[in-house]
Amino acid sequence: MKLLDPADLLATSVLELRGDGKAGGGLVLAFQSLASLVQREGHHVQEWPFFSSARRGANIRSFLRLSHRPIEKACEVSRPAISVLMDEVAAQAIDFALGVPEGGTFVINTRHTPEECARHYHLSGRVVTVPGDEVGTKYLRHPIGNVSVYVACARAIGGFKDEAIVESFLAALERRHVPDSVLARNREALKATAEFIREGVFDENKGHERARPGFTGYGTLPIGGQTGLRLSRTNKTANFAPSGFRLRFADPSDACTGCTHCVTNCPEGIIRWQPDAERGMKVLGADVSQFCKLCGECVAVCPEHLFTQAAFEEHWEEEEAPAP
Repeated sequence: MKLLDPADLLATSVLELRGDGKAGGGLVLAFQSLASLVQREGHHVQEWPFFSSARRGANIRSFLRLSHRPIEKACEVSRPAISVLMDEVAAQAIDFALGVPEGGTFVINTRHTPEECARHYHLSGRVVTVPGDEVGTKYLRHPIGNVSVYVACARAIGGFKDEAIVESFLAALERRHVPDSVLARNREALKATAEFIREGVFDENKGHERARPGFTGYGTLPIGGQTGLRLSRTNKTANFAPSGFRLRFADPSDACTGCTHCVTNCPEGIIRWQPDAERGMKVLGADVSQFCKLCGECVAVCPEHLFTQAAFEEHWEEEEAPAP
């Protein structure tokens, strides 16, 4: 397997990047800062995000083209040489490696190693990982990985001075009029990120690139539903919930009054209940794995406060498997 050289693509043709993450997770700022960094070096850039929803926690995708020459393309990036995964939960709804040519680069915000990611996501090419949320928690007091992912992307492309990488990101923050104290913390995070970056070359997709499927028509989708993402029952919309949290129902003292407020207010119709002779009905819980987006309606209307939003950490099957 021959690796694609991002620096060579930047100099001789067009280097295309695609990022997947969640609204509010910093993907847009990371790509805008990377575009600014490349532009400072005299290159041409084309950058724009695509939002499926403006709500925080919704899946988003961002595109970036970089080239020493004028860029003539104006469509979405479907064959990225570099694919960026800002939020691992987003990978449950989309295949972030789709369309990446053999030998491409994957930059992933994760606590897992490059080898673990290559195995789990079946990646072939160069895998770069950085625990951006942990870096963010340590230096920015918030688990946001955009600083670290930006640095990892810049290093994956290569050819940029460390100080230029730092100053380009800080310049983007200054345009947003953030306080000096926040700038100082971001500077620390930018400089500290390098020691957390790990990378390796793997062939866990057995040499077969994930080709983008051809258009086969809209099929049985109704008018106005030209994409399956608009149909809740055919899309796992639970992936649109804020990362790191999940709805929890607990009624250890049998306090449910059968008021049905949660059932009638849930926009997804996922509250589980059973008939009850005295109360009319009794709530048993909710199907949080498929369609719960943590809108908070049930939390707000339950008079007994039986619904809460609790911290939740995703675990890979490989982690739960017994050691050989």
